[in-house]
Amino acid sequence: MDNRIFNVNGTGDELLLKALELALMQEWSKSTTMEAWKIDKEKGLILYWHADGEAIPFPSPLSAEQLLPIVSGFLASKEAKEVTCEGWDADTDHDGCNGFGWRVYCEDWGHIGRDHYAFIAIKPAYIWYGK
Repeated sequence: MDNRIFNVNGTGDELLLKALELALMQEWSKSTTMEAWKIDKEKGLILYWHADGEAIPFPSPLSAEQLLPIVSGFLASKEAKEVTCEGWDADTDHDGCNGFGWRVYCEDWGHIGRDHYAFIAIKPAYIWYGK
């Protein structure tokens, strides 16, 4: 589908796995695996359902369960700390507190950027907690 919307933030591996599973269920070709990846300093870890262009292929297609340790490793990495957290992902001053988490998302047309094989991205994000 061309108007796919996906935007989930949270903390912890259990919820992250569920977000990855749900994102893969939305794949228009009914694929349940990702074939490639790329890191972008603004968008985070980008996952591709088909290896193309600058995407780095996985040795074999990976399921959500197989992607989880890779995504968790990315979120703990030096590269993840360099990803821009702005807008709703920022460490914003408000009348509560913030904790570090992640966001799994897609952009316009159900892709990331202009690459139609770029299916979802995962980036560090602050989670806002109210009073």
